[in-house]
Amino acid sequence: MKKQKPIPVSYVIIAVCTLITLCIAFLPFGESDTERALFFGAYYKPFIIAGEFHRLLTCGLIHVSFLHLFVNMFSLSVLTRALEKYLGLWRYLVILFGAVVGGSVFLFCMGGNTVGVGLSGGLYGLLAAYIYEIWEAGGLKVPQVRSGLLQTVFMNLLINFMPGVAWQAHFGGAIAGLILLMAFKPRSQDKQALLHARIALVILLVGSGMAMARRCTISEQERYLLTDLRLLRMEQDIGLKSHAKAMAKRLDALYDVTYLELMVEEN
Repeated sequence: MKKQKPIPVSYVIIAVCTLITLCIAFLPFGESDTERALFFGAYYKPFIIAGEFHRLLTCGLIHVSFLHLFVNMFSLSVLTRALEKYLGLWRYLVILFGAVVGGSVFLFCMGGNTVGVGLSGGLYGLLAAYIYEIWEAGGLKVPQVRSGLLQTVFMNLLINFMPGVAWQAHFGGAIAGLILLMAFKPRSQDKQALLHARIALVILLVGSGMAMARRCTISEQERYLLTDLRLLRMEQDIGLKSHAKAMAKRLDALYDVTYLELMVEEN
């Protein structure tokens, strides 16, 4: 019996992202696409501070517009073909999703209270890893390779100046992806460089945690209590009543108000 090849992991990621985008676009709940994206786990600073840390990762699987979805999924398929076989499955996933989390952490520390969606942080992590591998292999000495990479980098830098783009997540994703590649580099013979990279990873993790602890505040101008309340009630509607009540209590403490917990209890 012929052994079947495993399904490429990028196909699974593309399928999940597409399904979530379809749900956001067509399911009849919530006041807007943004609220539905938040319900499915988009990046949202107040809810992360209140304990929904999974949003640092799940935001990477969520796209609101089909154009955004197509661009990111196309980029994912290209980078997957270039990297997955070389890195191996687990390293590939660690870099991709580690860069998503790294991008979210940079957005948390450097941005305001915004809604963040998309796999771009992870893609920037893969791109940084890809460029490093080409540089280390001497590929930049080849004019065609160097020209193609410079064009890719230039276009991605331009994207960061477009309205609504969270450049902090892209920047953080690239840094996280590069450090993760160097810390878990396949077939590495340089043990000293590997040790230095893993020390850098520990420093990044500790520094990120300390920076996040200092940024656990939301200004009065960036508080969206009605949106928070609708999200909490959506969580109640799917059976997460105790979680919604606990979140409401934490959000009230964050905002220094007594509002959400009472409104959730009344529902």
